[in-house]
Amino acid sequence: MICPVCEGENRDGAHFCRHCGLNLKEPPVSEVKDAATEGQDAGAQDAVADETEPGAQAGGEGDESPDSEDGGIAAEADAVAGADSEETLTEAEESEPGTEGQEAEAADVLAVAQEAPAGEDKAPEDKQDEQDAPEDEQVATTIEMDIVPQPVVPETEAADSEPQEEVVAEPVEQGDGEVSPPPEWLEEEDSVTGAEPEIDVPGFWREESEPMASLVEGTVIADRYIVSDVLDAQESTILYYVRDLWRCWQCGFEGNAPDEAFCAQCGASLDRKPSLRLLEVGDAAAKAPAGEVVAARLSHEGRTFLLLAEPERKAPVENKSIRFLVGQRSDAGLVRELDEDSILSLTMAPTYGSRTGPVLGLFAVADGMGGHEGGEVASKLALQVLTDRVIRTILLSELSGEFRLDEDVIIRLRQAMMAANDEVYLARQKRGNDMGTTLTAVLVRDSRLYVAHVGDCRAYRWNADGLEQLTVDHSVVASMVASGQAKPEEIYTHPHRSVIYRCVGDQPTVQVDTDVLRLAPGDRLIVCCDGLWEMVRNEGIEDVMLEESEPQAACDLLVKRANLAGGDDNISVIVVQVEAV
Repeated sequence: MICPVCEGENRDGAHFCRHCGLNLKEPPVSEVKDAATEGQDAGAQDAVADETEPGAQAGGEGDESPDSEDGGIAAEADAVAGADSEETLTEAEESEPGTEGQEAEAADVLAVAQEAPAGEDKAPEDKQDEQDAPEDEQVATTIEMDIVPQPVVPETEAADSEPQEEVVAEPVEQGDGEVSPPPEWLEEEDSVTGAEPEIDVPGFWREESEPMASLVEGTVIADRYIVSDVLDAQESTILYYVRDLWRCWQCGFEGNAPDEAFCAQCGASLDRKPSLRLLEVGDAAAKAPAGEVVAARLSHEGRTFLLLAEPERKAPVENKSIRFLVGQRSDAGLVRELDEDSILSLTMAPTYGSRTGPVLGLFAVADGMGGHEGGEVASKLALQVLTDRVIRTILLSELSGEFRLDEDVIIRLRQAMMAANDEVYLARQKRGNDMGTTLTAVLVRDSRLYVAHVGDCRAYRWNADGLEQLTVDHSVVASMVASGQAKPEEIYTHPHRSVIYRCVGDQPTVQVDTDVLRLAPGDRLIVCCDGLWEMVRNEGIEDVMLEESEPQAACDLLVKRANLAGGDDNISVIVVQVEAV
C-alpha cells in the first residue's frame, strides 16, 4: 500500500503509514483539503505550526489561505482526529508570543520544504551564507533545515468525549533484571522544547496491538542465514533461530558456498549447519538486550537484524545436562565365518520431580578369542558380568542420588573388569580351552568420561581438535613401537601385529588400564575392535567422522570401508555423539 502523502510503501491493510503516520483509512489528502478549506480557525493554524516543526514559532492569529500547504496539513490533522486540534505552545511561542508576520513566514518555509527534500544537507557555501544572514533569516533557515514529516498520532475519540486513560511509558525490565533507560524519543523531545515530555504519545509508529510480522521458515537473510524457527515474537523485536549456510560446523571456516558438500578448509561434510540466534529490531539504531553481544548487524529488504554472538564454550561442569546419540554395528568380515565380537550400549537419564538426574552411559566392545565355542562365549560372558557389576555398584547408587567421587567410580569400574576376568577364567578352566577376550569400556557420567581397557580394542575421542586415541594397545608390536624397536606404521603390517600379551580370562588376575577425562558437547566417542582400526586406520576413522554427522551412518560407513580394505577380522564399532540439552 502506497501512502498518498509521502509515497512510502506499507503493508496491505495497514491503518497508518509507517513513514509519516498518515491515517490510511481516511479519504485521500486532496479530498480532505477541499473539505476542510472552509471554517478553519486559529486552532487549526496552531496545529499546522506544531505539525511542521516542534519548537518552532506558532500561535499567531489569523486564518491561513485555503490553498496553502499549511492549511492542508492542518485540515488533515482535524479530519484524522475528528475534532479541532488544541493549541500547543512551543519554545518560540513562549519567548516571543504574538509575533507578527508569522503566517507569511510559515508559508515561505513550507514552500521551500516542498522544493528541497527534508533532511538534505546543505553545501558549505550555503552554511556560510546562513551564518552571515540577519537573525530573522537565520531562524527561517533553521526551520527549513529541520522540517521532517512528523507522524500524525490518531485520537481514538472526539475532543468532546470523555478523556481516555493516558498511556505511560514505563521502564522495561531486561532479562538479567536490569532496568532499561527511558526511550530515546522522550529525551530528544525534552532537549528540543525544554518542556516536560509528552509521554502519552507512543514512540513507535505501529499500533499498540499490531506486532511485527515474523519471517517464514526457510527465508534466507543476507544470502547466508536461513530461518529455521521463531523463538520469540514481541511488538518491536523478533528472535529467530537461523542456520549459517557458509560456516563449517567442525572448524568454523566461513568461506564455504551454500551449495558446497564439504568444507574447503577441513573437509568435513556440510550436511549439518551451525545454529545461531538472530534478533530483528524495528529501529536500525537499536542495541542488543542486556547481557547479549552483537556479532554483526544485517539488513534484509529494509529490515534490521542483530546477529547475537554465541557464549564462549566454557569448561564442562558436573551435572551439566547432556544427551547421547548412539550408533553401533558389528560384522563378521569377509574372511571369518563366525563373529566372536560382542558390543554393548547402555544409556540412562532419570528425571525426578521435573529435575534431571545424572546422565549415564556405558559403552563397551569385547573381541573374543579361541574360535568356535570359545571366543564368542568369552566376549559375551565378559560383557554380561561387566554390565551387572556396573549397574549394581555405580548406576543404582547414582540413581538414588548418592554422589561418588571420580576415584570411587574408577575403582568400581576396575573391579567390574576384574570380575569379568574371574568369570571368563573359570569358564575357560571348566571348558578346558584357551578362550579369552579383549575388553574396552567407557563410562560417561554427565561431563566425566571413565575409561577401562584390557587388550587391543581401542577408544577414541574426536572433536574440533581432531582424533585422539585414549587407550594403549596391549600387543607385542605396540610395545616395540613404544620402545623404538619398530616404526609406528608397522603396527598395521608387522607379522606379529595380532599377538597380545594381556587379555580378559587368560590369567587368574588381570591388570586394567584406567583413566578419567572430561567431556564437552560436540565430542564423539569411538569404541572399536582391532578388526576395524587395522583395516581403516586412524586416518580413515577421522575421514568418516568428517564425512558423516550421524553416529549410525558413521558406524555403517566404517564397517563398509573395513570390508573394502579386506575384512580380515571381525568388525565392531560404537560411535557416541555427546550433545547439550
